[in-house]
Amino acid sequence: MAWRFKASKYKNAAPIVPKPETYVRDVCVGSYQTYGNNIAASAKFMAFNWDHAGSSLAVLPIDDSGRKSKLMPLLHAHSDTVTDMDFSPFHDGLLATGSQDCLVKIWHIPEEGLQESLSNCECTFSHKQRRVETVGFHPTSNFLLHSTSFTTLTLWDLVSQQELFSNTDHSDVIQSVSWKKDGALLATSSKDKQVRIIDPRVENSCISTANSHQSIKDSRIVWLGDSNRILTTGFDSQRLRQIIIRDVRNLTETEKTLELDCSTGILIPLYDADTGMLFLAGKGDTTIGYMEVTDKEPYLIEGIRHSGEQTKGACLIPKRALNVMQGEVNRIMQLTSNSVIPITYQVPRKTYREYHADLYPDTSGYSTELTAEQWYQGKNIPVPKISLDPAKRKNGDEPIVVHKGNLQLLIQECKTEKTSEKTPKANDAQLQQANKNESNNPVKEKVKDIEKEKVFNANILLKNNTENINGQSKRQEAAEILPPKPLPRTSRTGSICELEEPIPKPVARPRTNSCAPIVTSVNPNMPISGGYKPRLGPKPFTAPKFTESESFDKIFSVPAAPGSNGIHEETSSEIENVENEQQAALSEEPKDVSDKPKTPSTAERRKLFESGSKDNDDDSLDNELAGNFERTKSIAERRKIYERSQSNQETSGNVPEKSEGSPIMMRRKDSFKNRKNTESLKEDNRKSAPITKQQSLEPIAAKKVENPPAPKRTSTVFGRVSKFRHLKGTPAHKSMHIENIRNLSRQIPGECDGFHANPERVAVPLSGPGGKIAIFELKKTGRLPDGVIPALVHGNNIMDFQWDPFENRRLAVACDDGVVKLWMIPENGLVEPTNEAESEFNAHLDKIYFIKFHPTAKDVLATGSFDMTIKIWDLSTLTEKYVLRDHVDQMFSFAWSPCGSFCSTVSKDGKIRVYKPRNSETPVREGKGPVGNRGARIIWALDGNFIVVMGFDKVSERQIMVFNANDLNNPLNTIGLDVSPAILIPSYDEDSSTLFLTGKGDSTIYAFEITEETPYICHLSHHRSNNLHQGLSFLPKNVCDVSVVEFAKALRLTNNSIEPLSFTVPRIKTDLFQDDLFPPTRITWKPTVTSAEWFSGKDKAVQRISLKPEGMDLLSESQGQPNSTSEKTINKLANQTQNSGYQPYNRLGWNADMSGQTKTKQDEISKSVSSRLEVNLKLEQDDMEGVDENEWDDKRKFVGRRMQYTTKSK
Repeated sequence: MAWRFKASKYKNAAPIVPKPETYVRDVCVGSYQTYGNNIAASAKFMAFNWDHAGSSLAVLPIDDSGRKSKLMPLLHAHSDTVTDMDFSPFHDGLLATGSQDCLVKIWHIPEEGLQESLSNCECTFSHKQRRVETVGFHPTSNFLLHSTSFTTLTLWDLVSQQELFSNTDHSDVIQSVSWKKDGALLATSSKDKQVRIIDPRVENSCISTANSHQSIKDSRIVWLGDSNRILTTGFDSQRLRQIIIRDVRNLTETEKTLELDCSTGILIPLYDADTGMLFLAGKGDTTIGYMEVTDKEPYLIEGIRHSGEQTKGACLIPKRALNVMQGEVNRIMQLTSNSVIPITYQVPRKTYREYHADLYPDTSGYSTELTAEQWYQGKNIPVPKISLDPAKRKNGDEPIVVHKGNLQLLIQECKTEKTSEKTPKANDAQLQQANKNESNNPVKEKVKDIEKEKVFNANILLKNNTENINGQSKRQEAAEILPPKPLPRTSRTGSICELEEPIPKPVARPRTNSCAPIVTSVNPNMPISGGYKPRLGPKPFTAPKFTESESFDKIFSVPAAPGSNGIHEETSSEIENVENEQQAALSEEPKDVSDKPKTPSTAERRKLFESGSKDNDDDSLDNELAGNFERTKSIAERRKIYERSQSNQETSGNVPEKSEGSPIMMRRKDSFKNRKNTESLKEDNRKSAPITKQQSLEPIAAKKVENPPAPKRTSTVFGRVSKFRHLKGTPAHKSMHIENIRNLSRQIPGECDGFHANPERVAVPLSGPGGKIAIFELKKTGRLPDGVIPALVHGNNIMDFQWDPFENRRLAVACDDGVVKLWMIPENGLVEPTNEAESEFNAHLDKIYFIKFHPTAKDVLATGSFDMTIKIWDLSTLTEKYVLRDHVDQMFSFAWSPCGSFCSTVSKDGKIRVYKPRNSETPVREGKGPVGNRGARIIWALDGNFIVVMGFDKVSERQIMVFNANDLNNPLNTIGLDVSPAILIPSYDEDSSTLFLTGKGDSTIYAFEITEETPYICHLSHHRSNNLHQGLSFLPKNVCDVSVVEFAKALRLTNNSIEPLSFTVPRIKTDLFQDDLFPPTRITWKPTVTSAEWFSGKDKAVQRISLKPEGMDLLSESQGQPNSTSEKTINKLANQTQNSGYQPYNRLGWNADMSGQTKTKQDEISKSVSSRLEVNLKLEQDDMEGVDENEWDDKRKFVGRRMQYTTKSK
């Protein structure tokens, strides 16, 4: 029993979780009801389910980190949830996926990763009408794949792309499959509570069956390496989680049964056959258990658990990708709801300077000669083992990556090998004769002599160069023996950042004890004594001489923080040249090094600097260094990019280039605080300190060209300045609410806003049959009486409705039978339900999407239908005038331009269309809109020069897109808002250019300002309500109370009430008319032309009216400033500050340095105010009545006695 006390090397293996910066963060992972692990990894890539549907996969480098964009390239694998995935053990870029769409697909991941979304697979296999449950590759045979679907187990040959084997012995769903390590047998666990051992190459393939876990819940199975034992995880009859170990030679008996807890998450067993380490990751658990599997009692020895975030999936990475020089024996990739966390299990050792061979037995390699056809015919070839010792690997402790071509190329190579095997080989006598002839050939002997002479001369030249560089004759042998290769530095992400030096350099020896031999070379291709002895500490560096056009600081600039933008896609051309030379030297050997782009390390930047000092190639160096910073998005980095572009423009205009130096302090362009002339600017740059990470990478050229007069600036370094930045939404008093609204309809289509109001009344859809709309008078506020609410009854479901903008009593309603009904509401409102409309007409033969009144012409209505047409109607005659066509899919939204000559639509096919109805029935312009198909809205802005579209992206994030109305090909700006199923309903205030957005069921009203310059969409203060609202409708501008600086007014519909909402701008002088906020507004409540005039082609400009009340003074006049235009903004003050003669302005209307004339005027105003005030010198006390003297005497006596009593008591 001495073995019981034998300590295991992995007993104290402990989990090490890196910092959150090294996670893959901000990923979108849902909850999937599958039998897979939801994540898989090779030595180069990791793949996991993406988004809530799970039909797409995210494929990232194995050492990736940082935040991930929702617009990153994805593998659009299937049309339904991906249930399982697996990488080939012989090709790190070959991925197999199975899905609920009954298909198995094979994918080839490019060597550089996914640069764009991938949707074309290499080949496809179908399971007909059953969803695929599991997929996996054979452990020893190349091009052999297994998959399961319901009760069927199938083996596929990827070369012939045919089915090799199929088994249907299972009576219920197959939940898990695992191969024996030698690939001879496989084991399955099923929902029928049975485990089976299957040999696909015999006639009766199911060779053994036994009862397993007594619960129909999920179960997993894993074969314990080359042994004859299997391990299963599942649930017992009491729903306790259970682990069972069996010997396949006696399958009916269990060797070990371990009951754990009653948690509901299935345990995912992750087993490492080399070390015997077993990891148990439960779906939904926050802990990952670790046990060591032994071949004797107690069989399972518990180790240190890891506690962290909730698990969605987990997998082990191949041993080839481990960092063996840090004692890493296993690495788990844990998939959570929003991140991928690499969890390292490390065996504690005193030092990691040397390779600990006792921790890393030889593991299965990455090449095999066994094909699927050979294996199925009965041939067994074990996979050659490889050592993880860095001294025996071509690239030290770099991960061993095997990335080959696509599947078609591999199939072609496989067929070529088969053809070459069938070609008859020459006999031994012929080979001997050929060798003899070759040795007797005098020409070949001369060629060999010449080649030897060239090699000898090259060695002498290399020695001389080394002697000249170092100045010591003792270094002549350094050209033949490479210096010790340093231990590669690792970044926080764990990725190797240092490349092999192409030129030998003097190095420092590692600290060793007196007994240890001194190592002179660690070249893996050269045998050395003492094994692999990596050097510790930094590599000495001697800076070469460089020209004036280069600087040390320019090369050694600090890159972006790791993980901020993922992995950089661009690397310098110098690094690529070094990699190409190394690949050319190893072209005859299998590729096992990852060539993915990486963030340049200090050593790589040193190489760039040294090579740049010889080549003097400033342009390429600047371009490559700038590539590493291309994705920085902070304000400072954007400022640097802008300064570099300005510098390039001025340099191209025959401006002499400024000498190299550190950039100046970050300042606003033309800021009066930092104004300096050209000479002082140069002097600052000459005296500046070396470049730091907060400063720019390139110097700023001196500006000698005089700037023209700057236009009105509406933005600064920190964003655009807006008068409406601090708008405030205020709900009206409760006495102004309409309460006790009941039975609101929740079945209104998404194309309908669901709530409309005009200055006199509101329309609210009610639930129930018949399609009812309630009409409430705004003047009748308070609580509604209980009982039946008067409504308009339509007899069919309501699709959309809208008030006539020129007649507050007329309401147009569209129904699902294609009929449009026009209602005329009585002056005092509805008093009882009614179903008699003023008029109606059959607009379409199918359901109607929307109805929209014309903004300037009376009695003009547009309707859009499921028949993909838009019709323009003349309501005065109820006749159809125009039909707009060319839609191929559902129309989401329709909008008239402010002038009424154009209209636009956004549809489910992702296109924006602009029509000119009176000229053509087809679009005059088209463009690409939102890619999401959940709904969208479209409006016109800035006098019809811009189009704003609200929709969803492909990951269901709500977004806002701004287009130039004359160019719909590319959006001017796109911003993401949040992830919500509610469609954003827009309301645009033309005078303030403010866009209000909200959705049904939201509690926040978002506000943005649409501008004519970058960034086109500016954030304003949002309004958050106390409860959710079901609709929001804005009223015309003439109802706003400008005396309280109210620039917009809306009505908000909640679950049981309607409340007014006022949007104001904080101002001090509210008694004055804020003419900078209220320009003359369009008269939208009166038509400009009749329907007959508009259909005849006549257009008339909309009149404008001032909102200034009578008797109210203008703000601009009170400040002594002319009221020039409505475009006057606060930013004008910032431009005026640039003038040297400008004096500070205070809100009282005069300057701080007041002249004598101003003081005199101020005194006159003060006197005039004083003269109007009544002066009363009489005090209030004079009218007060006093008391008698006797009362004062009595009071004095009482106080005296009280003082005497107090003194005695003390």
